[in-house]
Amino acid sequence: MVMKINSGTKISVIIAHNKEAIEAIASVNPHFNKLRNPILRRILAPRVSIADAARIGKCNPNVLLQKLQNIGFEIDKSGNETITEEKIQHQQPELIQHAISKNSVISFDVRPMLEAGNDPFLAIQNKLKETPEGFVLEVINSFEPTPLISIFQKKGYLIWVKNESDKISTYFLKGTTTDEVEETKISDHGVTSEKLKQMRDSFHEKQKEIDVRDLEMPLPMLTILGELEELPEGFALYVHHKKVPQYLIPELTERKFSFVWFIEGENDVKLLIFK
Repeated sequence: MVMKINSGTKISVIIAHNKEAIEAIASVNPHFNKLRNPILRRILAPRVSIADAARIGKCNPNVLLQKLQNIGFEIDKSGNETITEEKIQHQQPELIQHAISKNSVISFDVRPMLEAGNDPFLAIQNKLKETPEGFVLEVINSFEPTPLISIFQKKGYLIWVKNESDKISTYFLKGTTTDEVEETKISDHGVTSEKLKQMRDSFHEKQKEIDVRDLEMPLPMLTILGELEELPEGFALYVHHKKVPQYLIPELTERKFSFVWFIEGENDVKLLIFK
């Protein structure tokens, strides 16, 4: 049966219908090579539409749609929005452009921290607090930090992403209505080993267990969020992690999840996440 798609169709739906779509999309742009990785594909594909992929890959969605049409998909033109090249590019806010032109930029490369297995979230928060008024903080990373962007956009920051072949720079400028970035109070959620066991036991068989300790960032957080999306009502997710994940906590709070944690040992933290 021929499947109709448009710019709003999720990549996961397309791949589920025809596995050849993986190579068809990956052939358009090196940014889409992640789809060839089964773990990344399972995590990212459900969140990304054709239009989203076009934005990330800096290409016109019609190019992706044409590739998919070539392998048997039918294009539903009535469901496609008109997207120009200018619209799909990351737009540079005027205030950020002004700061960059004045060299009012503080650069912070977090790649060494990530390579060492450290979470840079608190370090970025502190850098933002230290950034003088009118200056832009440039966070240099190896991937687009979607969770970080989501958190600080909600706090009123102007954000612009510059995607280059060897690095991704995300620029943060404090908006005029931005409140101070609050420290994530994770200490209140620490429990004893006995308390954690009691809470796990209260869910009986209604819990799923995953281990993300061997995954490279940002896969631990993306994996956890992916599992939570599919977690049945009334179930808990028990996670073996290397650390208490700073990036994850605001995402859990926004999704109305509760959580507790216990440090079992070095590089061994137990998380119980539930509603």
